[in-house]
Amino acid sequence: MTPTDDLREEHRIIKQVILPVFEEICAEIESGRSVEQNNLEGFIVFVKEFIEKSHYIKEEIYFFPEMEKAGVLGAKELITSLKKEHEEERQYINEIDKVIFEKEENRELSAMVEYSKAYMRLLTLHIDKEENELFPMADAYLSQTVQKDLLKSFENVDTGIIGPERQEELKMWLEGKTYVKPE
Repeated sequence: MTPTDDLREEHRIIKQVILPVFEEICAEIESGRSVEQNNLEGFIVFVKEFIEKSHYIKEEIYFFPEMEKAGVLGAKELITSLKKEHEEERQYINEIDKVIFEKEENRELSAMVEYSKAYMRLLTLHIDKEENELFPMADAYLSQTVQKDLLKSFENVDTGIIGPERQEELKMWLEGKTYVKPE
């Protein structure tokens, strides 16, 4: 396994689990159906923990700096763009979070749908950019030693920041939830 394999696996979870849940929530809200508040809250906590406290840490603290150190032509500009996208993604998640935790009578679910759709578009393009531009550079130019060190750092993030039990709990929680109130 390489560092890019680890990040690709997290991208797979984002694309196959997180984004479809966002799509389902948006579709239900747009069709006028109610969405379970507890599940919305749990979902946004999951997104923040999985993406912000794990995935972004791996990229921003460990992976991006190693790519910049490697001095690969074009990598620095690409990483600057990716970091900017991370900030935009955080802004969308913060706005979604505000709507979800707003008092029900003040909640603007249409705003949450708008932020969610913008987030999904940006995140999809962002992942594509990483997987098709940055990761091939890393696979070609990072030494085996650097790659092994990155994997150790990624493992420390997985076990130290969130912890394996919490990661598994979050994944199981996500897979077992429904976001639509029963009729």
